[in-house]
This record gives sequence, structure tokens and C-alpha cells, in this order.
Amino acid sequence: MPNVDISVIVTAHNETVVAGPTVLSAEAACRAAEAGGFSVERLIVLDAATDACREFFTQPAFDNWTKVSLDQRDLGLTRNAIMSTAKGQWIAFLDADDLFSENWLIEGTKRLAGATARGERVIVHPEFNWIFDSEHSVFAKPDQDDPIFTPYFFYRSNYYDSLCLAPKEAHLEIPYVCRDIPNGLSFQDWQWNIETMAAGWKHVTARDTIIFKRRRDDSLVTESRSRQSIIRAIEPMAIDRVQDLGKSERKAT
Repeated sequence: MPNVDISVIVTAHNETVVAGPTVLSAEAACRAAEAGGFSVERLIVLDAATDACREFFTQPAFDNWTKVSLDQRDLGLTRNAIMSTAKGQWIAFLDADDLFSENWLIEGTKRLAGATARGERVIVHPEFNWIFDSEHSVFAKPDQDDPIFTPYFFYRSNYYDSLCLAPKEAHLEIPYVCRDIPNGLSFQDWQWNIETMAAGWKHVTARDTIIFKRRRDDSLVTESRSRQSIIRAIEPMAIDRVQDLGKSERKAT
């Protein structure tokens, strides 16, 4: 059996003071999950971290977080690599400039725990992503079996993202591919969501939860906006297969 229920993994590269609110929000969510009876492992992954970033996270304020140094220089590969360290049955990622709503871990984990008890292969997302800083918008995340869900939307955009709650098993079964922006693969989580869905993992949301995502001027999203064509090239998105993506889990309308 796993040593802990949830591994909360904050990934950092060059963040400093902007990560203060991030860890405060993660701590609040961790404490709420612990109060609800779940054990939590706290990890900060410093991937090819700058000196300033490393100095920031070695402050006494972060002493109850285990620090792990990697040199992957790729967000998806960093997440793959940390799986050998994480002890949790379930994994919750957080980028070092984003924020959890206080109820995210407890509500998401309760939904995961119920699904696990029923033998269901489920990945849980927040109900909303709130984009802030250089952009301002709110995205609603539908359950995979919601009547408004359609797999064809994945040709245009990603319903979900990597800041989810997923069994460690899902990450081991479907690791992230290496980012290759020049050849069109930049949004690794977009492909991961499609591939996990095609492998039989059901994507659902936890009601009334939010992950706040900071959009910086030099963010990966900004760099990647014109590099989406490879999504149409992966097998589950083939024109003769896309209509079946997630079909077994969707309710008839």
C-alpha cells in the first residue's frame, strides 16, 4: 500500500517571490485534506533551477516541504521523473506561479477515493481554471460524460490541463512525451489528456473547485500558441477514430 494518500508536487524553475502565494495556497489545501483524513506528502521539484529560485525555496518557511533537484529542462519529463520519488497513491501537480483553491485537494481526493473504491479509472480536474495576470478569463471543465462534452473540441483546444488529481498509476501508464515546439508539440498535457482518455481513464471534475493559473508574458502557453498541429496527428484524433474518444463513458443524449 502507498505510504501516503496524496503527493502534492510543486514544480519550479525560475520562480521566486511569485511562488510565495503559490505555496501558501498549497499549504491551505494540504491542511484541508489532512483535516479530512487524508495523508499528504509535500514535494517541491527544482528543475534546472536558477540560483535565485533555489535560494528562495531553501528559506525556513519551506522546511516542511521536501526539495528534489532535477535537470530535465522539460516540464513533462520533470513530471515523469518525479514519479520514482513520489510516495502518494494520488498525484496533484502545481506550477510554482499558480494557486489552488483551499477545497481543491479535499474535494478532488474525495471524488478520486470514491471512484477508486468502485474500481473506476478516474482523473479529476477542478471545475474552473481562473486565468490571471497578463490575461483574464475563466474556463469551465466539463465531466467527460457531460452532455456538452465532444471529442472534436480537442481539435481546437484542451478541455483540461496537467494541474489535475490523478492516480500515480495513470502517470506511470501514460508518461508525458518530450516537448518539441519546432515540430508542433508544446502542450504536453493536451496530448496526455487525450491519450489517457483513449486508454480508458475517465476525466471528471470536482464541483466548486478552482485552480488559478498565472499567465506570464513569457509563459509556455504564449510561446506555444501557434504550435498545435501535432494534436491532429496522434492516433486517437485520427478522423476515423475521434468520434469514439471517451464514448464508453459518455451518457446518451
